[in-house]
Amino acid sequence: MNNRRAWLLAASAVLTGTASAAAAQTTTTQPAASAVEEVIVTAQKRAENIQDVPLSIMAVSQKAMEARGVVDARGLEKVVPNLRLDSIAQFAGVSIRIRGFGASSNAAIDPSVAPYIDGVFIPRPGAILTTFLDVESAEVLRGPQGTLFGRNATVGALSLRTATPRDTFGTKAAIELGSYGTHKAEGMINAPVNDRLAIRVAALANKTDGYAKNLLDGKTYGANETIAGRLSAKFQATENVTWIGRVDYARTDGDGYALNQVDVSTLTPTQIANFAARTGTPAAALVYPPTHDFASAITNLNLKDRQYGVSSDLSIELGGDYTVRMINAYRNWRNNQSDGDVVFTPLDLISRDSTFDSKSQSHELQFISPKGALLGGKLDFVAGLYFFEEDYKISEGFNLGSQYCSNVIAVAAPARLAACNAGPFIGAANGLFQQNAKSYAAYAQATYAITSTLDLILGARETKDKKHGSFVETVANSAAALLRGPENTNLKFDDSQPSWRANLSWHVTPDIMTFVTYSTGYKSGGLNSAGGAAPLGQKRLFNSEKSKDWELGMKSVLFDRRLLLNVTAYRTDLDDFQERSFDGVSFLIRNAGSIRAKGVEIEGQARPIEGVSIDFGLAYLDSVFTSNKSAPGLPACNGSATSCPTLQDLTGRRPTYSPKWQGNIGAEYTTPAFADGYTLSVRGDMAYTGSMYTTNDLSEQGVDDSFTLYSGRITLTGPDKSWTMALFGDNLTNEHYFRGAKFVQTLDSIFGVRIPATGGTLYRGYVGAPRTWGIRVTKTY
Repeated sequence: MNNRRAWLLAASAVLTGTASAAAAQTTTTQPAASAVEEVIVTAQKRAENIQDVPLSIMAVSQKAMEARGVVDARGLEKVVPNLRLDSIAQFAGVSIRIRGFGASSNAAIDPSVAPYIDGVFIPRPGAILTTFLDVESAEVLRGPQGTLFGRNATVGALSLRTATPRDTFGTKAAIELGSYGTHKAEGMINAPVNDRLAIRVAALANKTDGYAKNLLDGKTYGANETIAGRLSAKFQATENVTWIGRVDYARTDGDGYALNQVDVSTLTPTQIANFAARTGTPAAALVYPPTHDFASAITNLNLKDRQYGVSSDLSIELGGDYTVRMINAYRNWRNNQSDGDVVFTPLDLISRDSTFDSKSQSHELQFISPKGALLGGKLDFVAGLYFFEEDYKISEGFNLGSQYCSNVIAVAAPARLAACNAGPFIGAANGLFQQNAKSYAAYAQATYAITSTLDLILGARETKDKKHGSFVETVANSAAALLRGPENTNLKFDDSQPSWRANLSWHVTPDIMTFVTYSTGYKSGGLNSAGGAAPLGQKRLFNSEKSKDWELGMKSVLFDRRLLLNVTAYRTDLDDFQERSFDGVSFLIRNAGSIRAKGVEIEGQARPIEGVSIDFGLAYLDSVFTSNKSAPGLPACNGSATSCPTLQDLTGRRPTYSPKWQGNIGAEYTTPAFADGYTLSVRGDMAYTGSMYTTNDLSEQGVDDSFTLYSGRITLTGPDKSWTMALFGDNLTNEHYFRGAKFVQTLDSIFGVRIPATGGTLYRGYVGAPRTWGIRVTKTY
């Protein structure tokens, strides 16, 4: 609560001070020397000033990302309210969420927030972590996306745009050193070959030792090393024909460890004592706030993440400035990870080997009219055809540890003890999921100028999805049946849905625009990829997710371009919400009823005086289940007269990952030139996230508390602006906090932590990064 009040007071002071300073400039006839940055976006298939786009969209330029320390896609949540990127134990398990809605990428589920790189849909969000290279801008679009983007999405899109080869020679190199053994090197060369062809090469190498210390062996975990590169070419075949081709490759190696800890703040002393006694967990790993020390058996940790992609973007300008554009792409992503012991105790119990293998292709044909092409300059349009196909495989193998039989089977199923010891420990249970998914779509959107200041946009899309696959589970050691049961199931899912958009925008003045939008969204249902202790039957299928969204917004640039202020109010109704849940041994996708989310988002930039820049964002979210009558009960509930029900009605409750408040504020001061042209910039940022539920049973034990993170950067720029040296730090107050999903302790029933009377048990949570610092030197030619 104190953190939220501090943020609100800071935001109020900035807004008040900015407005006062800007108001003093209203008599100036010429534009101020210090003006807000103009950002160009391509959200509507045309290059436009973001302030002229009647969408709830926020864009972050390359310059802004560097100033705010955004070095990968996860860093965007520091500057975009209502955006979250979370990871789980598996490197592949990345989820992108907007306004509380999202889906994890280590299951066979389509993303609710669709990620794109250079207009190409990326089906598995985990793949964007290592492709964040030479990114020129990042656009975050809120609300359903369907009438302009290739793939459907119910709540938003994250569009990354990499730099296009230019017709001038240029190079850039950067070296970075930081805490926890971080080393990073980046380089870029842009070279015109002749007056028609230019190429651009970008590469990076990044290494860190990690910050999670194991109290059992004294070693540090979380190490990884990434190497990535991208080759781009732009060929101006004729005045009217332009082709851009890109090839990228990335690999990450390491141990793949994601630090998680027991949340002892929600446990009774008896639960803590029982868990410590039965697992041998030292007291130093059972503290709150959580530390970056842990105590877990490390049997085998290994991560290998590989991907490459190829894309072709061909534009042909026809007579009358009409454009035909064809985007073709292929991506191959494979992630192999051995998780070590997935029970996360000092006991050697269970380890897991997983593989995620995605091969996808997409083809999109667009027909784009020039602005005001028809009806005497009043009408223009975008239309397109889209095809997408993905072959996705997920394999999972469980290996029993040396203490599994004596510590798990002896307690939970003593009759199987002899069979457990006699059966194979390696490959005790193995699952393989395979899926082929195809999507076909046609879309069109038209803009009609009712008057010179009033525009009407209408869009429509029809999508057809087909999925088929299979799930096979074999159990070689019968004692592994506590985790997985034999299964051999063929699966199929088909659906088709229309999507709509209607938008009315009014340019009140050249610098103020208001808009109102109604749109619908659709995301295909599909097939559950996870194994279970028993065959899942009909639970293998889940229905399509559908959304309806209303938005009322204002975009403005005020006070001689010293203040940019955008405000959006919205309401989203989501039906058949696809929610990922953990039942103690596996994660499943289920349709969790309907949600109504409404709120307000405020974003802005201010330049009150020469050399001072301020940016801010604030999001308020009021989200509630309008129907969720068959949600899972609390973990320890058994349905008996002395316990709680195994199902519960969560209608009227706040859904997961829906903090009431999120916000960020940053300020930067750049000195006048000194000592023959040097300048010094000092920047500070603060980002606040409110408390939220993270488990689909809405247990109070699964709540992440609110937290505020502070970061800072000091940058020295040379006289010719060709080099910079920056000292930076993140989480400057070294806050210890849980972030992202919490989950029930695996095999919790054998550790004496269940309380059937209340339904409570032991939960674990992922721990946020500690304070980090670094120094970065950049040189351009």
